[in-house]
Amino acid sequence: MSTRNELIEVIDSARKSGNCVKCIKRQKHAPNDFYMNLVEGGKQVGPIKVEGDINELNRKFGEAQSYLVGMKNSPAKFRATAA
Repeated sequence: MSTRNELIEVIDSARKSGNCVKCIKRQKHAPNDFYMNLVEGGKQVGPIKVEGDINELNRKFGEAQSYLVGMKNSPAKFRATAA
């Protein structure tokens, strides 16, 4: 089992560049491909190739979802403002 989570790496990379991930999407017909929508500009990042079997993919996806929720509640959060 790999401890590396490719999805969290992309979330951290986006955050370092001054943007935040809005949501993570999973491809139905390509289970190893994920996409992320960014808050700023509504841009989409992907496909993000994630390694592992279906159980490993589910674990990494759940871990990344939890990480996103944690980032929204962190003190250094980035919020989109409504115009």
